Amino acid sequence: MPIIPGMPVTNANLTGIGSGFIERVVFTTSGSFVKASYPTATRARVCVQGGGGGGGGAAAPSASQHGKGGGGGGGGYAESFLDLSGFGASETVTVGTGGAGGSSTSGGSTGGSSSLGALVVATGGAGGGGSLASAASFAGVVGGNGGIGTTGDLLIAGGPGGMGAGGGLLAMGGPGGTSMLGGGGVGVAVGNTSNQANGTAGRVYGGGGGGAVSAASGTATTGGTGAAGIVYLDLYA
Repeated sequence: MPIIPGMPVTNANLTGIGSGFIERVVFTTSGSFVKASYPTATRARVCVQGGGGGGGGAAAPSASQHGKGGGGGGGGYAESFLDLSGFGASETVTVGTGGAGGSSTSGGSTGGSSSLGALVVATGGAGGGGSLASAASFAGVVGGNGGIGTTGDLLIAGGPGGMGAGGGLLAMGGPGGTSMLGGGGVGVAVGNTSNQANGTAGRVYGGGGGGAVSAASGTATTGGTGAAGIVYLDLYA
């Protein structure tokens, strides 16, 4: 159909010129994209979000001291607009899991990479650092680096996790890093004897987990889990 000035741009009006949107195919768990299942599709916008890193744990502190963990990094993002003629009959879809939060003095785990075959790839965010055994004076604990899109036309880094910080009884776990498609877990703070809190989970999709925190004779705590990634394809005729 010819395009006439003033004509609304709809799928029906675009039929026959090879650019009509067909559907969005979403993967929140790993699987396969089978090209034959979409016989009218010729092109795809492929969006890949890596998993977020887990937040660091906080150790059980001595009296008048504290423990805190760094925030996990946000997952990387990659995007490409591709011709399906370059796809195999079946392309493996990998959805990166969120990194586990660390416990006590352990750092968080790195989030998983997400990909569509080898065509579009993004790595997960690194885990936040675990706390010192106990700290009376100010001592920072590093957050995890963000992941990065490694293969694709548009490659975006995830945000780094925030530093865990504190002094005396006051302490705050580092906030998780943001991703292209999700926010990081918020940083939690304590300031009284025997107060503690686990880190908060990253937000979907791909946000880093927040660091844990504990104050003055509190118990050891666990960092927040990073959010899983996602892969989706917008298919066009």
